[in-house]
Amino acid sequence: MYFIDVQGTLISDSDKSPINGACKLIESLNLNQIPYVVITNNTKIKSDEFLGSLRAKGLAIKDGAYLDPFCVLNESISPCNVALFGAMEFIDTMQNLGYTQDKNSPKAILIASWDKFSFDDFATINELALKGIKIIAMHETSIYKKNGRLYPGVGAIAAMVSYATGASFDSIGKPSLGFYTAALKLLKAQNSKAEFKNITIISDDATGDLYGAKELNMKTSLVLSGKISKDNISNLNHDKIDNIYDDVSQILEIMR
Repeated sequence: MYFIDVQGTLISDSDKSPINGACKLIESLNLNQIPYVVITNNTKIKSDEFLGSLRAKGLAIKDGAYLDPFCVLNESISPCNVALFGAMEFIDTMQNLGYTQDKNSPKAILIASWDKFSFDDFATINELALKGIKIIAMHETSIYKKNGRLYPGVGAIAAMVSYATGASFDSIGKPSLGFYTAALKLLKAQNSKAEFKNITIISDDATGDLYGAKELNMKTSLVLSGKISKDNISNLNHDKIDNIYDDVSQILEIMR
């Protein structure tokens, strides 16, 4: 049974095309009726639209096998006035989902990935946090890769704000227990015997995906087709990574 990341694992960070072996991996899982859930920290477009875009690229993800933070957002906070920090696509999608941008008297602060954060943004987040406004990270990605550059991920930014203000934060997407539990529920619909210990999670993000999964007794497979290369694996916690592959094509070969 598998949890499979998207960005840097199934599709390229650079041009969003399928990575070597990605389409065949999904095809093989479908053909052999192997339970899986594609789990992504997408916070740019609505869930159904993003899933549709993946399918259009040739990734034949079956119904009931996809999860992103928008799928479980209402469990953390229903539509209300919130302070939104992230790319315009994120803000537009949140507003389309019924949330209202309000940086004066929000019920919560929601932080998503963006490569254009300024220190003024961080100052506003800090000031709201010090007023007791709840901080919600849309996920806890460690590094955000765009145009070949590595930016601090949402998890890193939320941790910085927490350190600066002493305020704690909640997380919606990976690697939160709530998100992985929701993904497990989708797996159980495919196989009622599914448990975390039966799952192998495949991702290019060791800190933001795999370490938390390992704490839940999942098997962890790191692919080097995204944000981590062979040149910087020495900094990893190898006790929390079971296998390292160049890309998912090597995993597909092992499955055959």
